[in-house]
Amino acid sequence: MAKVLEWNDAEVIAKVRQGVMQGVVRGTEMVRNEALRLIMQTAKTGRLYTMRGVVHRASAPGEAPASDTGRLVNSITTSYDNKKLSGLVAANTEYAPYLEYGTAKMEERPFMRPALASMQDQFLESVAQAVTEALK
Repeated sequence: MAKVLEWNDAEVIAKVRQGVMQGVVRGTEMVRNEALRLIMQTAKTGRLYTMRGVVHRASAPGEAPASDTGRLVNSITTSYDNKKLSGLVAANTEYAPYLEYGTAKMEERPFMRPALASMQDQFLESVAQAVTEALK
């Protein structure tokens, strides 16, 4: 007796969308965590300075910013759009773009673009795994 395969387009599409979104959420969080790691855990080689009686080491041009007050790190958030199957990592301080891209008076201290670049393969793998699981 032949096996009959029933195909339900709406169900398959819903499962794929669900899997993609799960992967996007995981991947977006990976990018956020990498941006935090770059700021908090990578070595800085910039100048030493004293602020409020505490000695700090700044980041050099091209390095991720050094954390001083924690404001930048605490401002990094994620958000999601289920309709567009997308995620967003944002640094919500007024000075984050100046650090990321530099200014006429300061060279860039990128942290978001390197985080995304270094997590790109893991992000895509996360989506692929989630879709595979959703279709089982």
